[in-house]
Amino acid sequence: MAKTKLSDPVGQMLTLAARRHRVRSAALLSELGLFPGQDQVLRALAAENDLTMGQIADLLNIRPPTASKMISRMEAQGLLLRKDKDGDARLVAVAISNEGLSRSKEIDRISRKLEKEALAGMDDKDMRRLRRLLKKVSRNLGQETQDDGTPDDAVDGDE
Repeated sequence: MAKTKLSDPVGQMLTLAARRHRVRSAALLSELGLFPGQDQVLRALAAENDLTMGQIADLLNIRPPTASKMISRMEAQGLLLRKDKDGDARLVAVAISNEGLSRSKEIDRISRKLEKEALAGMDDKDMRRLRRLLKKVSRNLGQETQDDGTPDDAVDGDE
């Protein structure tokens, strides 16, 4: 692997870091039988159960057919349940199952592990500075970030 030079374009370095993060995240999620994006669905439903397909699609910034396909796969895995919302058969709500809740806790563990790996060798000052700089880059590119550092419209939901 080539050494990074100060002359390397920042965008190229950001892309490489993001790609490696995604690959490592996918490998860790696969240990739970999950694909990237499914973790976000489980986290969202663990925080606020009974979301509609539209709400999930909006949350993940994906098209409704993609959300529906993802939800169907996750339902087949026993992670989610579909039910009528407020007694209206035309409006479907998605709820997390006990198995899905259990996996969401494992996702939290994996996220902590991945962050520890990614930030190895950095002290608190480095981490604060990195977060601040990434937020600045994101703002400069026209996309605000949330307090946890993820873009407001972050998505890995397309499988």
